[in-house]
Amino acid sequence: MDKLSFILGMITAFSECAAAGCKRMALSPPLKDADYEITAQTACEIIQKHGLVWYHERNEDMPREKRFHWLVIAARQETIDQYLALRRQGLSPAVSLAPFSDLLSYRPEQGVHTGYDAYREFFPLSGEAQAE
Repeated sequence: MDKLSFILGMITAFSECAAAGCKRMALSPPLKDADYEITAQTACEIIQKHGLVWYHERNEDMPREKRFHWLVIAARQETIDQYLALRRQGLSPAVSLAPFSDLLSYRPEQGVHTGYDAYREFFPLSGEAQAE
């Protein structure tokens, strides 16, 4: 499978989850600059066709060499606003998903092992983003 199909397939699946109410919010796969440029328009069309809203997260608080984009996908703007409020507090899903677990509809009592664990090599270690 090619990378573009994989990225758009994940965005479609997460959009379906958010549209069905299974997740309050979802994050697209981490996207390097080139990946974002070639997928952004189609990804946003997919999200919009599901009746959802999105926010383009640029992760500008990360070191430039480790920075990536993602799309925050939600059914309601208020969910995006709650995400942004956490971000304004200096929290980042790239550092820890825990503060975002309610928005992502994760259940910490069941243990959080997410699809993002597969992308951990993209993320700085806890606190690394602030240290550099």
